[in-house]
Amino acid sequence: MPTDPDVVDGALGLVVELALTSIGDADGVSVSLLRHGLLSTVAASDQTITAMDADQYATSEGPCVDASVKGHWFHAESLDTETRWPAFTPRARALGIKAILSSPLRAFDQPVGALNIYSRTASTFKVKDQQAAATFAEKASVILSDAHIDVGDRQMAVRFQEALRSREVLSLAKGIIMEREGTGEKDAFNSLLHNSLRQGTTLRARAEAVVLSVRRSPRRPGGDPT
Repeated sequence: MPTDPDVVDGALGLVVELALTSIGDADGVSVSLLRHGLLSTVAASDQTITAMDADQYATSEGPCVDASVKGHWFHAESLDTETRWPAFTPRARALGIKAILSSPLRAFDQPVGALNIYSRTASTFKVKDQQAAATFAEKASVILSDAHIDVGDRQMAVRFQEALRSREVLSLAKGIIMEREGTGEKDAFNSLLHNSLRQGTTLRARAEAVVLSVRRSPRRPGGDPT
């Protein structure tokens, strides 16, 4: 299969159509793909579904993002009670989406995207639906592998994962500083940045040091901290 993105996206569009008609409880389907370090929707059944994906990219949250980065499937059984993605979930509910099933797409053993299935009914995806989604994701992965997806894109996938990890560490470190010093988020970030520059380390390294510092220090006999 040629590497022309339009040809690849057209093939993935057929996967979307087949998944939508084959999975009875699906109200929408999309394919998210990592290209040049960014996730984008290359095929979607309608504009509401495109908006669902865009909200996940904007918040860096949601089953689509997690499946694309972590390489295993995520099932939001009911967004009415979902707590894993606090920034994204209210946006999904506002557009009437109640359940999401995201299955990873892989090329050359690397996660490069996700097949996303949406429903307006909570707790609707059964085991058979999960199996069907996995099958369609597998077929889409074959398309991507046969298209000889760029090595550069796979490298960018790794960088994207690292960026998400850095963001998580930075958020933890800011929270620790805010609690310790009774300061706001902006001042906490400035403190991290100032100390990283002064110590000649990266911002992530400084954030990791702050997170590690909250571990309880071993104590000497008698109760005095080391």
